Amino acid sequence: MAYDASTRGKVRSKYLQGMPLAGAAEVCQVPYNTARNWKRTAADAGDDWDLAKNARRMSKGGMEEMANEVLGGLAEQFLATIEAIKADPAMAASARADILVKLMDGYNKAIGAASRAMPNGNRLAVAMDVLKFLTVFIGKSAPRLQKQFIEIAEAAGPEFVREFGSGS
Repeated sequence: MAYDASTRGKVRSKYLQGMPLAGAAEVCQVPYNTARNWKRTAADAGDDWDLAKNARRMSKGGMEEMANEVLGGLAEQFLATIEAIKADPAMAASARADILVKLMDGYNKAIGAASRAMPNGNRLAVAMDVLKFLTVFIGKSAPRLQKQFIEIAEAAGPEFVREFGSGS
């Protein structure tokens, strides 16, 4: 059975919203193998549904929460090390300075690594945040246009991922 682009877009949308592919296929009354083929074909064409799904998840705070957790753990170690330094009055000033420099270097490298870890995903997450903002803004300021905007945004989804998920 042939399905139109709208049905494919609905399966993609449900998947990006967090529904398993099998569930999205079932809800849209499409065989799982068809949905799986659509997903693979889209990926081959540059529309990676998994990348878009992860970017959507990150845009909801997932990436920020993870980075905060990692940096928070490092900060705890940083503070524990400082307390250990304070508790050792026999430690030479040069040793204290060396430890503090290494701690700061490690912390700065961790922050840099977090920002470089997923540049494409971060770029796509920011772009998706903008779309989310526009959806809410249009819903408040021009509610009669919101449905059309959502339809256009969903139709542009594959191009959106190619443009903002490529890192270019």
